[in-house]
Amino acid sequence: MPNEPDMHKAPEAAPITETDRPDAPAEDATATACGAEETGLPLRPEPAPRRALFLQLGRDLLDGVRGVLFLRSELETLSTLPANLVMLVLADLAFNLLVSFLLVGRGGSFYSNSLPYFLFYLPLFLLFGVAAQRLLAPRSGVVPLAAALVAFSIPVEFCHGALEWLAQWRRFEVLSDYLSAPHYYRFFGWWAAASLVFLLRLKARNLSRRVGIALLFLALVATPLWFFQRGDLWASGEGGNESGALTIDDEVLSAQQRLLEGELSRLRHGRPGVTDLYFVGFAGDASQDVFLKELTVARQTFDGRFGTAGRSVLLVNNPQSATALPFATVGNLERALARVGEVMNRDEDVLFLYLSSHGSRDHELAVSNAPLELKQVTPELLKRLLVKSGIRYKVVVVSACFSGGFVEPLRDAGSLVITASDATHESFGCGFGENFTWFGEAFVGQALKETFSFTKAFEKSRETIGKWEEERGETPSNPQIWIGDRVLPVLERLQKELEHRGGGSR
Repeated sequence: MPNEPDMHKAPEAAPITETDRPDAPAEDATATACGAEETGLPLRPEPAPRRALFLQLGRDLLDGVRGVLFLRSELETLSTLPANLVMLVLADLAFNLLVSFLLVGRGGSFYSNSLPYFLFYLPLFLLFGVAAQRLLAPRSGVVPLAAALVAFSIPVEFCHGALEWLAQWRRFEVLSDYLSAPHYYRFFGWWAAASLVFLLRLKARNLSRRVGIALLFLALVATPLWFFQRGDLWASGEGGNESGALTIDDEVLSAQQRLLEGELSRLRHGRPGVTDLYFVGFAGDASQDVFLKELTVARQTFDGRFGTAGRSVLLVNNPQSATALPFATVGNLERALARVGEVMNRDEDVLFLYLSSHGSRDHELAVSNAPLELKQVTPELLKRLLVKSGIRYKVVVVSACFSGGFVEPLRDAGSLVITASDATHESFGCGFGENFTWFGEAFVGQALKETFSFTKAFEKSRETIGKWEEERGETPSNPQIWIGDRVLPVLERLQKELEHRGGGSR
């Protein structure tokens, strides 16, 4: 080290002065003494060690960036000290807390219970260091190996957080597809690949030892972390709901008891000789406001343009509407369809049923409104409800991923079935902050404002969605349609009546 203390002077040497103290470097002591003489202030502890820690942290973070870019770095010298590892772990904690706070907002809260899971990686890294140091030359690497793995994880998580933030903006919503499993594991794979390259570059006696270190990493670190992902320290206190948590209190319970009854009792009867249209909307998922917004606009459009005022029912799962609209449940949907079947003229009137929610590959339409536990809507269940209602002519629109799975079970001569995608592809637009899904915007927000023909509106919507998907490089969702031969003339008659009146309530 520079400026070593003078520890080798004989006892009979000249008297020791302030600058010759054996317990401090001569140069530093002289500077300190001079500074004290000049200022007249008492001596203060030097802040250099603290600054050194933060300077080294900055260097370690930069080396982490170099590592994930598969470049060489000083981390390969295996000289990291325990204090530097502690600083990296604290930086990792602070970074995760900051990023998750920026993404979730003040509506979230600190989840102290997540700390053990968040720090699950640290004992794994240290255990790996203990096992791997025997293969290194020289045999030292417990703390440095752990520090390098932590340093590599921070820039990877920064990239994931940045993409998650960008995905909240409509222009970049395509990025959301690359943030959830299984795409999340691409980030894990990036970190693991960078770590393996780093390990294979370390100094060992021969190649077989470096390969052994890599195998130890895969067994002791990569495999456990693959199965046990760590969570964020700042998480939404509403279980991820865009509009917060649903509170089941006396106000909500009493409101729900009267809301559906009021909606159904106000339904007008069909008029002989007139093809009346009845609208039933079903917004199934409470976690995102887009379904509430889309169905609200759809009901307004049908009430104002297609004459369903007094003949429309809206069922919604969303904390915002818990005291204003009846819940979207299978039971409420069954009651709504049954009531429509009672008041309409079944020989000439038409039901327009619009369901919007998340969909699964198993062709289940999500019905969620935590903390309630609700039954999901399947094609077979919806078919039974429609048959039980006795409604003869109907248009059924299902706006959800994989919604094409509803077409075959709902096919009959009196039905027009429209879905936002085919049975094997996703549809798009159900993001936080959105007003419409892509299908809802193309169909309700645009096409139905230009025509009274549901089939023409569908064709226009399919064309519009195809252009959006092509522009953004999305896999085509392939919206589907099926038209029964008996419902077609009824819809044509309805279209002519609406065109003759220019739409509007009747």
